[in-house]
Amino acid sequence: MAYVLKYNLQQSLRDESKLFINIYEDGGTGTVYSYTPTSITITPNSNSDEPEPGIISSQLNFSFLISTQDDFNNFPVLLSFNDRKYYVELTRTPLNGSESVVWRGFMFNDYVNVPFSTGNIQVDITCIDALSFMKNSYFSYSADSNQLLNLYNVIALGLNSIGFANSPSLYQCCSYFGSSMANRNASAANEPFSQTYIYIRDLQEQSYYDLIEQIVKSFGCRLFQQNGDWWIMSANEMAAATIYFTKYNLSTGTSTGGTLSNGITVSPYNGSNIHFINNSQNKITRKG
Repeated sequence: MAYVLKYNLQQSLRDESKLFINIYEDGGTGTVYSYTPTSITITPNSNSDEPEPGIISSQLNFSFLISTQDDFNNFPVLLSFNDRKYYVELTRTPLNGSESVVWRGFMFNDYVNVPFSTGNIQVDITCIDALSFMKNSYFSYSADSNQLLNLYNVIALGLNSIGFANSPSLYQCCSYFGSSMANRNASAANEPFSQTYIYIRDLQEQSYYDLIEQIVKSFGCRLFQQNGDWWIMSANEMAAATIYFTKYNLSTGTSTGGTLSNGITVSPYNGSNIHFINNSQNKITRKG
């Protein structure tokens, strides 16, 4: 697939940073067309009835107005059967900083709302992170089925099958090791998935979605997207003061390791940190 930047939407935030929605079209041509968004939101989209699902998907919802004939003439093609026709990246640029990816996925054509009326029309578009695409992608291997494959390779094959135009990284934050495994004390980049093996015969013709869900749940982990990258994180380690991570380049398989700090400060307003934006906060005081 050859993706070309086709649409751009920009929204300014209260802290003077800017959000950009960049929409790339498979086989697209022509100049970039801009719309002005009225809202941009990211929400979790887990359809599991389990209280602790192994895979947590997310979706990007945005709305914009169309009012001129050019707006209609340049509108995306919604009747395409190509589920990957429009690749979407949400990026953020702080006031004095560089642009970074917040979320990535594909436009979900089945959930585009275009009212039939005159005048200004608000269009509502839903984009998905495409983890569900792995349900229709199956493990198939022609070599000896009695060979072993490590779990990292199974995960990488599944995530790469989604087909993003710009490949994200994979962060693995899980530190459960067997007695014979190389652990974090030897190197911060060591993690258990690349040291755990399964027979290929046990993977044949299963969907990558089911395989990855079984893998992450067996380690007490969750798979989700954060800041445009895939994360596998142990539920028991999410609130740890220090979190070890292994960062994989899914294109090359190379990895690096390090630690994350889990501490934040929430204040009424601080441009460089987390702060309240809608006056909904409450202050609780007690005597004594």
